Amino acid sequence: MNKVPILLYHDFCSETDKSKNNFAVTWENFKSQMDYLHHNGYIAVSLEKMIAELEYWKTEEGGKKIDSRKKVVLTFDDGDLSNYHFVLPILKEKGFSATFFVTINEIGKVGRMDWPMVYDMARNGMGVGSHGLTHSFMTAHNNYTVLNELLMSKQILEKYTRKRVDFLSIPRGFYNKRILTIARDVGFRAVCVSDAGFSDFLSDGLFLLKRFTMRKNYGLNAFRSVVSGHPSVLVTVGENIRTGLRKALGYQVYDRLRKFRHKEKREDNK
Repeated sequence: MNKVPILLYHDFCSETDKSKNNFAVTWENFKSQMDYLHHNGYIAVSLEKMIAELEYWKTEEGGKKIDSRKKVVLTFDDGDLSNYHFVLPILKEKGFSATFFVTINEIGKVGRMDWPMVYDMARNGMGVGSHGLTHSFMTAHNNYTVLNELLMSKQILEKYTRKRVDFLSIPRGFYNKRILTIARDVGFRAVCVSDAGFSDFLSDGLFLLKRFTMRKNYGLNAFRSVVSGHPSVLVTVGENIRTGLRKALGYQVYDRLRKFRHKEKREDNK
């Protein structure tokens, strides 16, 4: 149970859609992935349910008994409209749950979930977490701005979902000790990042949660390698390179390169 993978999804696309970047998982691949979990005895849960179950097992028989069922934690960043119309029905059908991280200022915009959808997610047993107010680079802001971004997003979500919001997903993948300290001070129980790896859910004081980003070029074999606890070379090497580039280049250079690649891609698809 201490090597439970946390999966990160963004949006979804068709097999023939070349306008989407590698963050988008195809509709068919996602369905196949959820079918694989369901048919192979995995339980897919939200962060909220994972932590709640862990606390229960820790108190059971003095902490000696733990839940040995195969688990995967599902998370979705950005609040894409497909999370509600496509993902939610599949999760409900299979008895799965997930945590959906939404950006406050993007709720209700074109292509994003609106407030009734966010509330309905929470009402259907899904977790709703913060992805900040503006989806900006946290490391670019001073302490006051970061505090406002995190505190306001948490309070607004709690007001509209009528549930406590314990989890934060760092927008755009850049963070440092300063950001984590402010997140802890605001009252978040844990912070999700884009760095690949497993988090030890049995360790005391767990706060930073690593995740495996699911990508368009990952087939079922790559997915299976992650959820089994043994990521393939394709996954490991690719994610290590991306994490290394983020740390080496910094958010400004990294963002310029990302925008340049997207511009080239749009021009190629014209």
